[in-house]
Amino acid sequence: MDLSLFRFLKGDPAHLDGHLVAIAKLDPPLPHDHVAAAMMRNGLLIVQGNYHDQKTMADFFRTEFGLSMERGIEEMIDQARENGGLEGALDPDQVRERLRSMGDSEFLPIPAKVIHLDSLDAAKELSGDVVYLGEFAEFQFAQMAVNAFPILYQARYREQERAAMRVEIEKMLDRLIQPEPVGTEPDLITFEGDAEAHLLKDVLPGMFYAAEDSTEAIAAEKRFRSFMAPHMYPQDVELMVSLVPSVRHGQAHALRHLELLVRKAVALQRENWKQLETLRKELSEFESRPG
Repeated sequence: MDLSLFRFLKGDPAHLDGHLVAIAKLDPPLPHDHVAAAMMRNGLLIVQGNYHDQKTMADFFRTEFGLSMERGIEEMIDQARENGGLEGALDPDQVRERLRSMGDSEFLPIPAKVIHLDSLDAAKELSGDVVYLGEFAEFQFAQMAVNAFPILYQARYREQERAAMRVEIEKMLDRLIQPEPVGTEPDLITFEGDAEAHLLKDVLPGMFYAAEDSTEAIAAEKRFRSFMAPHMYPQDVELMVSLVPSVRHGQAHALRHLELLVRKAVALQRENWKQLETLRKELSEFESRPG
C-alpha cells in the first residue's frame, strides 16, 4: 500500500499552475455493482479543478481603482512624474490596504469535478498540475482524499498568487515613487555619431511602426522628444510629431517633409551653415507646393 501523502506527477509545487488534476487509486477496485463504481475507471478516482481564472492583478486594478493594466497604470505614473510626485496619483498605502483587505473578505470556492481517465500517463497529458494522492484500500478514504486535497491546493495556490501580486505591485509603486532617470540616453547635443541616421533609422521608426495611441507609440514619441529637446526650433519638433500619422499611413510627401526637418535640425546642431541655408530653401519650396 502506498502511504505517501501526495506526489506531483506533473508541475512544480513552488509555482502552482492553478489547474489541478488530483488522482487517488483504489486497490482492490470497486465491484461493478457498487454505488460509486460510475465515478471510477481502472481503479482511479480523479477530480479536476480550475482555480486560475479568478482574481488576477489586472482584475485587482480594474475592480479596485478603475484602471486597465495596459494603459491606466502607465498614465498614472506619467501623471505623477509630471506633477513632481504622487499628487493626483494612487496612494501606495491605499493600494497595499486594498490588497490586504482582499484576504479578509474574499470567499474561496472549491470547485472540483470528477473526470474519467484510463491511466496515470493519460492524466499527465492534461494541462496544469497533476498530483497523485496515493493508493487506498477503501473507497471512502479515496473519496475523502480527492475532496480534501483541492482545498489544500487552492490555499497554496492563492498564497503564491497573492505573493506574486504583491511583488508586482511593489515594483509598480517603486516606479511611481522613484524619479525618471536623467541623462540615461543622449540627445541631439550629446549624441556621438551620425545623429541624422540615428533619428531616421532608430528613433523615428519606433513612432512609425507602433499602433496609433498604443503604449509603444507613446513611449517612442517620448524618446523622440527627449532626443530633440535641445533643438532651437521647438515648433519644428511639433511639426515632425504631427507628420508621423501621415507617414504611418504611407504618405511619401509627409516622409520627405520629415526627412528635411531632421536634416535641418542636424545641420543647425553641427553649425553647417551652408547646408542649413540649402535646406531652408528646400523646405520653403516644399512647403509652398500644394498637397
